Amino acid sequence: MKSDAASKSVPKHIGIIMDGNRRWAKSKRKPAVFGHRAGVKNIVPVVSTAFDYGVDAVTLYAFSSENKCREANEVNALVDLIRTQLKPLTRPLIARGSRVMFSGDDTYFPNDVRKIMAEIASENTDKSAQVVNIALNYGSRNEIVRAATLAARSGEITAQSFEKCLYTAELPDPDMIIRTGGEKRLSNFLMYQAAYSELFFTDTLWPDFGGDELLSLFDEFNHRTRRFGKL
Repeated sequence: MKSDAASKSVPKHIGIIMDGNRRWAKSKRKPAVFGHRAGVKNIVPVVSTAFDYGVDAVTLYAFSSENKCREANEVNALVDLIRTQLKPLTRPLIARGSRVMFSGDDTYFPNDVRKIMAEIASENTDKSAQVVNIALNYGSRNEIVRAATLAARSGEITAQSFEKCLYTAELPDPDMIIRTGGEKRLSNFLMYQAAYSELFFTDTLWPDFGGDELLSLFDEFNHRTRRFGKL
């Protein structure tokens, strides 16, 4: 059940940069993939907390266009994690009525992974449902170039025609961007869409980030004054 929104400002869309999996694994003297697996397990409870609060959409930075430049064994392990865990990960979210979509250039992935993504995206097409947007092989610079190219093909480029060509065209701009893991940068994530997003940074590594901390950040969001450059 959604929380009562009468006494709080509920962000419609939040983006989460899920950083810190490798450092979490290193702290436990485990390989990087151990941390990535733990990070996957943390997605459903955090997203569920956001949806229970009343958030309409959550965009997760799961695999950046730069991640594929890491060592081959780690990249292969990440792709295999997507292959084996994407359906189990999204099943409980879809079961609660959520819709899953993907942002990024999926041509990088093997055909079987692309098929899994397509099957998941087709399971619930209800436009009124809460949305989990999973960014895979996503980079904001690439997205902007892609959108500009598509908009140019249709004629004159305007803000409206450009934005219709973004992966997130059907979503509102994010009200909040949260980055775990202690770093304080966007790292090529939703750079166009985040023009007036409130930015939140936490030292907590992603596998340790929980619902209580998310609710604390929502409380901080409610104490910020958003001016959108007008005041």
